[in-house]
Amino acid sequence: MTTINDKDFLLVIDMQNAYLPENPWGCVRMREAVQYTVQTLKKFKEEHIGFAKFIPPQNPQGTWQEYNKINKNINRNAWMNEYVDELKPYLREDNTYSKSVYSCCQNKKLHEKIIQYDRVFVVGVVAECCVLSTVLELVDMGKKVVYLTAGIAGESTEKEAEVIHVLQGMSPLHIIFQ
Repeated sequence: MTTINDKDFLLVIDMQNAYLPENPWGCVRMREAVQYTVQTLKKFKEEHIGFAKFIPPQNPQGTWQEYNKINKNINRNAWMNEYVDELKPYLREDNTYSKSVYSCCQNKKLHEKIIQYDRVFVVGVVAECCVLSTVLELVDMGKKVVYLTAGIAGESTEKEAEVIHVLQGMSPLHIIFQ
């Protein structure tokens, strides 16, 4: 891994129970991504880590209304929406940010936190949804993104590879793959 410095931030995206492989939104490599993330957390200062968590929107707009209808059973299940057990020891009130859309950068407090850093190291799920959306928004914010491949899981390994293929067009200027 690239040497970590004081202008680096680790963003952990949506590593919630709903994304474990046996669950409805399961990501095939979620368990491996969680283990990689636990090891990666140890390399960053606590104040340089943020956890984003998807929470269904209260008053969804547009297609999010349909999304809420389709996924109501998952959205109403408190356990499904919790972070996985392995990451709970790292969660604090001041490093956890909720979101109700794909991109983490839509959370104003997290956005303001990220502005302070030059590089954002990214791990999480789902590669083809929340991770992809967040990475694109980070690039638009002018951040160098370090895409930690071993810490990112998608619905399938094929979809994970497709996301990398698309993002490679922005490498190495905007995105570094590790």
